[in-house]
Amino acid sequence: MKIGVIGLGSIGMRHAKNLVALGHSVYGADIRPDLEVPFEIGVDGGDFKREVDAFVIASPTRLHYQHAVMAGEAGKPAFIEKPLSDKERFSYLLPCMIGYNLRFHGCVLKTIEWINAGRIGKPLWANFTCGQFNDKPAYLRDGVVLNWSHEIDLALHLLGPGHLEASSVRIIDGCDDMADILITHENGCRSTIHLDYITKPEQRHFTIQGETGRITCTLPSRNLFLLTPDKEQADWFHCRGSYDQDYIDEMKAFIDRIEGKETPGCTGAEALRVLEICLEVRRQAGMTG
Repeated sequence: MKIGVIGLGSIGMRHAKNLVALGHSVYGADIRPDLEVPFEIGVDGGDFKREVDAFVIASPTRLHYQHAVMAGEAGKPAFIEKPLSDKERFSYLLPCMIGYNLRFHGCVLKTIEWINAGRIGKPLWANFTCGQFNDKPAYLRDGVVLNWSHEIDLALHLLGPGHLEASSVRIIDGCDDMADILITHENGCRSTIHLDYITKPEQRHFTIQGETGRITCTLPSRNLFLLTPDKEQADWFHCRGSYDQDYIDEMKAFIDRIEGKETPGCTGAEALRVLEICLEVRRQAGMTG
């Protein structure tokens, strides 16, 4: 299959390399005309809409919408790196997959299995934390709410649809570098989400408390625990994969979805619900740009 990759920064290059390794032909476009590419890929100015079968859009967030329009006008399916956008413009144009790759993490898949099997009973509350130090200039990164919206997607994915109850955001030099978010899910469960750019070393974990048990997960070490009310460990799961493999699995799923297969992965409609919460958090903090 021929895939056009728009944006050849670190994440775009990762997707391009994975697609090449999976046996696909890759055409790349980037706003930097002198970009040197360290592997076989056709780099041009993006004038390959008729040549490719699908697009991977990994451009800066502010450009996602215009590149999605380009793919839509060409009649080609699109994968967009998270977040879907930085503004509410996708009410009618939804790509087929969004890059919330934690959905491919083995511990997340096992958590869904445990919840669906009733192993913790009805979920009551949950906490999701992503604290990772990031001192890149603001123009090279999204603020923490958009960038770590993975955790918002994870809360909705694991616990069902919900709405924003409250939020608190710290803004320094025009960039949100810390946020705390409260979501109430339709099933009554409440999720708190902490995101920041200041924590060293990294913390990335979640806890889901149910009526009859508790699930705790440390995402980087890929360990998952199920505890009973008497504090005894009822189950333990360790997945051997890696984030690198999760990205490969994500691209495999995108290709499968293009071919009409049912696959995991965040849909455009699901990503729009995440974006709506992100933008409401930013509005509550007085961030309109």
